[in-house]
Amino acid sequence: MAVLVSCGGEGPTTPVPADPPRAARIDVVSGDGQRALAGSRLREPVVVQVLDEQEQPLSGVLVLFIPDHGVTVPTTVGTGPDGRAATHWTLGSVSGLQTLAVTASGASINVRGHAVSVEDSLDVLFAPADDAELSAVRADWASRDFSAAGGMVELEEPFSLGGIPTTLSVVSHLVEGIRHYGAIIVPDRDDADRLPIMVFAHGGDDGVSVEETLFILTIALGEMRDDFVYVIPSFRDEPLEYGDRAWRSDGPASPWDRDVDDALALVNLAMETIPQAQNDRYFVVGASRGGGVAMLMGIRDPRIAGVITFFGPTDFQNEWARDIASLLVRGVTVDLPGVEYLRTSYIVPWWAGEVSLQDARLALIRRSPVLFVEDMPPLQVHHGDADGVVSVTQAESMIRAMEEIGRGAPEFEAYIYPGGTHDITSMPQAIPHGLAFLRGLLGLDGE
Repeated sequence: MAVLVSCGGEGPTTPVPADPPRAARIDVVSGDGQRALAGSRLREPVVVQVLDEQEQPLSGVLVLFIPDHGVTVPTTVGTGPDGRAATHWTLGSVSGLQTLAVTASGASINVRGHAVSVEDSLDVLFAPADDAELSAVRADWASRDFSAAGGMVELEEPFSLGGIPTTLSVVSHLVEGIRHYGAIIVPDRDDADRLPIMVFAHGGDDGVSVEETLFILTIALGEMRDDFVYVIPSFRDEPLEYGDRAWRSDGPASPWDRDVDDALALVNLAMETIPQAQNDRYFVVGASRGGGVAMLMGIRDPRIAGVITFFGPTDFQNEWARDIASLLVRGVTVDLPGVEYLRTSYIVPWWAGEVSLQDARLALIRRSPVLFVEDMPPLQVHHGDADGVVSVTQAESMIRAMEEIGRGAPEFEAYIYPGGTHDITSMPQAIPHGLAFLRGLLGLDGE
């Protein structure tokens, strides 16, 4: 806009440019305080808004983005009708706090970026758990309600367990408002003795097949197959499959953590509704992901008389777990059970500053049975040293933790199988060892 200035008389006037509007303030709209690897570009652009003295957006104002480290693209941007301008900031190679100076028409503001080293950050995430953190996890567990509510029988029919007649029921119940499905199998026995419950916690992320589970238990237990009431939980956001039907438990998924709540609630339902089931003790067997669930169940429920696990995770703070986290923050896909959940819920959000360090640490701590071994019932661990899914270092972590508190046989047994993989059949002596352990817990050693 020009102002006409008279030079006197009737002569022509000379246009004099008016002063351009000046910025009174710059606000950061988004992108401040982001974390990224040193030398890498921040995930979100830095967006600012330029305002005048009436706090109205100023359009057409040049904004200059000058970082103390790294580069911005673009460096100079004109504001749009909304007074906003944006740039992408690639941090410098120096770890630590970096600053981006933003100026426009005399106003200025600083934007912060945190250039981090993967290893330095993981040192903090994987630092040993302290007493306050362990107490916080125990307090959280103590506050949870895993009583069975809203129990329903979805299906009930006869089932042959390797020639032994049983009654198979698919049931559902509510855990803190979430509907969960499981199967309960009761041998048709004439004697009046109550039978102990055996829980089988499955591996993987794809749900559980009742028939496949019972086939494994039938082969493994042999003549003892009619000595238990069997409880087979599904996990959240996964199906329980039987025949040509499937029942999907409500979500969201919560591997190793809320899996325990659901399994404990299913056990309570069985104890309350199955007259043939003992209600003072039970046993848990788990494989892979389910092995971790089984150990955490043993820690949280004093009624559990013994736990047998096959290649289950025990320690989410050891080097193997740390190596997985290192890959995840670098954007590498790790196709292992439960890892995608940890990636999207904790590891990557922590890395991006969206989840606090404390929340991320507690998520790993509450999934680590090795940190609570003093509460563990009798435990038998089986693992192959060639396992490509769950590292044998997980079993080794449990062995060290038990040695530190002076616990050994018969309360704790661990078997490492040379050449054993993530498959029970690759560990030929696992089943005999498991049966001997179970018979000892049942007091049947002399029979």
